[in-house]
Amino acid sequence: MIRMRIMTEDYFFNNNNLMMLKRSKDKAIAPNLWTGIGGHVEANEHNSPEESCLKEIFEETGIRSNEIERLELRYILLRRSKDEIRQHYFFLGNTSKANFVNSDEGTLHWIDFPKVLTLEMSLTVESMIENFSNNPDDHLVFIGAVNHLKTEWSCLTD
Repeated sequence: MIRMRIMTEDYFFNNNNLMMLKRSKDKAIAPNLWTGIGGHVEANEHNSPEESCLKEIFEETGIRSNEIERLELRYILLRRSKDEIRQHYFFLGNTSKANFVNSDEGTLHWIDFPKVLTLEMSLTVESMIENFSNNPDDHLVFIGAVNHLKTEWSCLTD
């Protein structure tokens, strides 16, 4: 039986810095890797990944929705992992709030954006950030599918 797992992930800019989460070494999924803020979409949130994203942001950083500017869905990624299809919504936004609270997920850091791709990340996160660095001002939504350790991106148009 194949199951569906839906997740959201957010990345914030503050000037030229990107907020990244260094996952705890004790985590079962992606220990010690760099990622964004996010989590699983609950059953009652399936119709609004953005609501789920805002909930995760507050839980993991203490940043409230009124402290976020231009939060936009920019990437939707599908991949199969054993008996699961994983659907991942990536949001990007801005905040002028420089301070945040840490959670048990790991520690948050502001990283100079040109240095982000030197961090150790999962293939999906690295692929998304690499694509974004090539299309930073397009405000387009990209759809991706992971296939044989490679992500193929297509632009979703109106």
